[in-house]
Amino acid sequence: MATCLHFPTITILLGMSRTMFQIHKGALLGLRHKTRYTSFCLLNNFTEMMTGPGRMTFSLGWVVLWLFGREQTKAFNLSDCSIKNTIWTYSSMKEEEFVLFCDLKNCNANENHSVQWYLQPLNGEPLSDLSKNYPHIIQKDTTLHFLTIGMNDSGLYICRPTMRRPQDKACCISTVLEVKNKTSETCMNTVSHKQDLVIGKFGSIYCPCVSNRRDAKISNMTWYQNGRHIFTQTVNPFSDEYIFDEHEGMYTCDHTQSDNATSWIVRAVVQVRTIVKDTQHKPNILDPIGETLDVELGKPLTLNCTVQFDFQKDFKPILKWYIKDSDQEVEETTSETRSVLSTKEFDRIKRTVFLKEVTQSDLHKKFICFAQNSIGNVTRSIQLKAKKGVVFIYILLSTTMGLAGVFMTCAFLYIYWIEIMLLYRTYQNKDETVGDEKEFDAFISYAKWNSLESEASSSLSEEHLAVNLFPEVLENKYGYTLCLLERDVAPGGAYAEDIVNIIKKSRRGIFILSPKYINGPGIFELQAAANLALNDQTIKLILIKFCPLKEPVVVPHLVKKALKVLPAVTWRGSKSVPPNSRFWTQMRYHMPVKRSKNSRGTQRYSWSSLLEKTQQHRHH
Repeated sequence: MATCLHFPTITILLGMSRTMFQIHKGALLGLRHKTRYTSFCLLNNFTEMMTGPGRMTFSLGWVVLWLFGREQTKAFNLSDCSIKNTIWTYSSMKEEEFVLFCDLKNCNANENHSVQWYLQPLNGEPLSDLSKNYPHIIQKDTTLHFLTIGMNDSGLYICRPTMRRPQDKACCISTVLEVKNKTSETCMNTVSHKQDLVIGKFGSIYCPCVSNRRDAKISNMTWYQNGRHIFTQTVNPFSDEYIFDEHEGMYTCDHTQSDNATSWIVRAVVQVRTIVKDTQHKPNILDPIGETLDVELGKPLTLNCTVQFDFQKDFKPILKWYIKDSDQEVEETTSETRSVLSTKEFDRIKRTVFLKEVTQSDLHKKFICFAQNSIGNVTRSIQLKAKKGVVFIYILLSTTMGLAGVFMTCAFLYIYWIEIMLLYRTYQNKDETVGDEKEFDAFISYAKWNSLESEASSSLSEEHLAVNLFPEVLENKYGYTLCLLERDVAPGGAYAEDIVNIIKKSRRGIFILSPKYINGPGIFELQAAANLALNDQTIKLILIKFCPLKEPVVVPHLVKKALKVLPAVTWRGSKSVPPNSRFWTQMRYHMPVKRSKNSRGTQRYSWSSLLEKTQQHRHH
């Protein structure tokens, strides 16, 4: 078998193993030599099949893996551990805790390095890993936390950094822990392992179980908070200034005791809680608020009583539900109690009563929430009240919706009344022009402009409206017959007689009002039409406000009255020019109902115009 290894290779590997690892003596050394020899035989037989750089790379990788696996499985030597001084503590009650620290300073290890803990019991049992089968011991970082400490926990505790790389230095630290029974000789005081400090006041933390033996000498006392050293002093207790929230935590006090023969370290753990001063107020019931509650018969119901108890150190809050029926008051024992919110200043607790079904008899009962602390008690009673029928809600809802519908309908009719009337008139069969012996549907009266006045050339002048736009829209589009004095009356007759005859032959009189019209000769045409309309009910007059007017001072009384009572349509300049504008819709509304050859087209236009205007209104 010796021929399977190259001698220079064995020399190099043995040198590496002596440098990187500790080799035990005796049989263990011989066993490891045999194991190393067998591994290299396998390595040599496998690498003989490889050539070149691949063979060298594979060989080196195999060597590294072999050495790393060997080191991971290698047991540490207890003789290498730094033996700490013996630590004493006392067998505890259930609420007392204990801690051990793993001081890695001597190992030159990183403070954040994870550690492994082992236990060597004093009864000779084998070394065991503390991560298994010890539920009352919790490892956190470099601290070993005992939830409770007892006599069976005595032993040799060993910690070492977790080996992550082959070059990590093997190092371990051992601590002897002796757990003693409490006696009057070993524990002089009855200081609790759980102490409270009031925020905002001066506070002191006492170290439990300081020895009472006369021959025992006590050295300086070292204090730790949450595993961090804070300071060392010679007296007990440890006093601090004003107490704040950050003073809460786990404190550890160590002091060295000695007699003529030996010395030991006594350690105790104190859990410190920061609290506020006791309240001077009674509990505060947050819910229920009102004295009555509307419920539905036959439905399940949950009643909550939420109470805020301000902090009291030595008192447990009381929260109950009572049900009072007639003269009997019975405590509700089936309800649940749970914490809603807990702070240093107060606790909010809720107690619930659940009714599977609300009955008529429940309406005659009183449900009383009772809360008490050491200052006093408070109550809040609530009476169940059947809800009014849903019919009332439906009636109220339908009435509201009906009123809203009426309001919207009225608003729609107010905005589109003219369009609706035009549609109605368009689809009815009545024709006002049949048998009235009238020649014209409307006579148009306006102020004439002479050639010297610049406004005569304006495309939006009143003459342009009368001569061009009216015939274009009313005559050509809607089939009305208009009478224009210059166009339809032969010249040479008497002016007054011609005006009267034309108005008599017309069903409507359209008067375009402007300052020039009111103050000019055209006012005579309006006066004559007003006189004829008083005697002939078939003649109706329409006023067009072409531009703003001041109330005339010197006009006939009949004309002044006509200006106030006659229907008027406002001309809005370029906005009124399009045939589908509101101006022309109002004009058609005041014109006589007439069926013409364009009636079908008029019907279609009226209906589409109404829909278009409705959509535009909704959009705006």
